[in-house]
Amino acid sequence: MKNPSTVIVNRISIEKSDFVVLPGGYVNQNEDVEAAMERIVSESTGLEKILFKQFAVFGGANRSFGNNLVHHKVFKTASEKAMLKWLSKRFVSICYLALVDYSKIKLKPTQFMDTAAWLPINQVKKLAMDHADIVKSAHDSLLKEMPYAPIASNLLPARFTLPELQALVESILNRTIDRPNFRRKILSTGMIAKVGVDSSNKRRPADLYSFKHGRNTSLIDEYKFGF
Repeated sequence: MKNPSTVIVNRISIEKSDFVVLPGGYVNQNEDVEAAMERIVSESTGLEKILFKQFAVFGGANRSFGNNLVHHKVFKTASEKAMLKWLSKRFVSICYLALVDYSKIKLKPTQFMDTAAWLPINQVKKLAMDHADIVKSAHDSLLKEMPYAPIASNLLPARFTLPELQALVESILNRTIDRPNFRRKILSTGMIAKVGVDSSNKRRPADLYSFKHGRNTSLIDEYKFGF
C-alpha cells in the first residue's frame, strides 16, 4: 500500500488563481442529508454502499470562501462579482469520513469544480478556507477510533506483508515506528498468522500474513504494547 494517508481534493481555477478544496455538494430541498452525502460520493468516486462516519460540523458565523477569493482581486466583470457575492455567503459543512482503497478509484470533480485528485495529508495547508482544519478533525477522529474499530483489517488485503501493515499504522499515527520493534510487538499479539510467501518480482521474498479474526480485527491489543 503506497501513501495510504491521502484525501480527495477538488480544484477550481478563476483568472489563473487555483483554489483547492475538499469535495462537497449541496443538499436538495427534499433530500435527506445522508442521502445527499451518498449521492455526492457516488458522483465523484463511483462508490456506493460504503461505511461513513459523521465526525464534525463546521459552521462559523463568518465561514465563507469570500475571504480567500477577495485577496486575489480577480472579480472584475458583473458575472465575477455575482460569483464573489455567492461565494461570500455563509457555508455550513457536515463532514463525513470513509476509508477506501484510493488506488482503485477513478475520481470526478464535484459540482462547479474543474479537476479532482488525491492529496497527501501532509500537504493539506494548500487547502482553501478552513478545509485543512476539517482534515485535521478527520484525522483526530480516526486516531480515536483506531484502537476500537477494525481499520487495519478492513483497509489491507486479505494477505499482507508486515511492511504494508506498518505503513498503514504509521500513516494513521502520522509518525514512524522502529521496524524491528514493530515486528516484535505485532507478532507477540497473536492477532496475525503467517499464511505464505510473496516472491513475485522481488529480489527478497516477503512473508505474507492475515488477521486471525478476519476483517473484524481491531488494533486494541497493539495499543497495549505501546506503538
